[in-house]
Amino acid sequence: MARRKLNRKLKHPRILITLVVCLALLSGALFLYASRTTDIDRFRMTLLESLDETVIEEQIQTDFKESYTVQDYGIYGETLSFYSDRYSKESYTSLVGQMVVLRNVETQEELSFAFGENVDSGIRLNHLEPGLYEIYIYDNYDKKRLCFKKPVESETFSTIRNQKHVKNIRLVADSTYLEEYGRKMDKNYAFLEVMENIPQVKVADIVLDPGGQIYNEATMTTEAGIVNDWINEPQLTLEFANLLKTKLEEKGLRVLLTREDDQGASYYGTSSRVGIGYQAQAKAFISFEAYEDDTLTRPYLLTSRFTTGLLANEIAYELAGSDLELASVSSNGSFAAGITNDTGMIDDQEDDFVYDAYPALRETGGKQTFAGDLSFAQANESYKNSFGMESVVFFLANGDNEESVQYFQDHQEEMADSIVNAICSYYGIQGEESETSSQ
Repeated sequence: MARRKLNRKLKHPRILITLVVCLALLSGALFLYASRTTDIDRFRMTLLESLDETVIEEQIQTDFKESYTVQDYGIYGETLSFYSDRYSKESYTSLVGQMVVLRNVETQEELSFAFGENVDSGIRLNHLEPGLYEIYIYDNYDKKRLCFKKPVESETFSTIRNQKHVKNIRLVADSTYLEEYGRKMDKNYAFLEVMENIPQVKVADIVLDPGGQIYNEATMTTEAGIVNDWINEPQLTLEFANLLKTKLEEKGLRVLLTREDDQGASYYGTSSRVGIGYQAQAKAFISFEAYEDDTLTRPYLLTSRFTTGLLANEIAYELAGSDLELASVSSNGSFAAGITNDTGMIDDQEDDFVYDAYPALRETGGKQTFAGDLSFAQANESYKNSFGMESVVFFLANGDNEESVQYFQDHQEEMADSIVNAICSYYGIQGEESETSSQ
């Protein structure tokens, strides 16, 4: 009887073999899945560790016959610029008219960026795919390797959230960068490290700044803004900022407000309106205000005198595309209708250098808009070397004109939608229902 049972078990050996093979394949698949590189693993990895060593040994050149030396850099919004001299009031133009080329050392792909004179003209970091990039510049039609006079290793910069991911970017220019792999460079050649990862909760994307309730350090009083029978500026701007915040968060962005009640808030210091943005490493700062004027009755945008106004242009185009009216304001030829430059101001205690007059523009861009430079703005001096936020002031309505205020109130939903569309278009954001972030 026992022999018959044994014979029955051995009649179908193929089934047993198939089961063993399936179990082996399943075990292998589980092992590969468990050992895959996850987003959390990428937090702990350097970009060089993620590269094949043959790429480092064979695809990266360590000396060049021709090089081009720069001394400074800056990030404004998501735009990286280089400067031949240390950035200062005496020397603040970028590599005007020159072409900067990034070469991906793995794929050999090259990307070109034309540099203008303003801080929003340079390398658009959100356009870069993950990888290690060498940086070159065309100088009088000669392609030269970009290097720094002194070693540079930037803090990690995170792009705006896009489909629940960000790109973490570092600028490194150090002759010892490849020493661990037995390679020594003869100069501080510049590299860009680009890694894709999940965002950190503490890092924000956009700061919205409701006007009114501005604390004035000189008088130690809070200035409410325009308040009359048909407008309450602090309330109107806060309501609009909250509306826009909700719509942007639906796109997966992390958005902060500079104030959430009637408490006064300054533009200077660590707990100020701009301090909130710097500490959260935000990329954009959009301020909302009412204005007073004898003739204008429609919204308009104000941009820094040190920018080309690219973000403001995108917003203006979207507003016009939705048949929304903008005020006719004087501007230079590169601006869309409804945009003007900050008129500027001079610090009487220093020199005749012309700064942005509006602190929402001047104090948000780090050293590139001369944050903390003015004698009364020294509380922001520590932000000079922080990543700058790309800033715009959006004037919602003429507070002296009841019809102007009514026009805004009748169209604020469409205006909010247009601003969201402009931000998504400008930063290349694809919509999503909610944000997922790591701690």
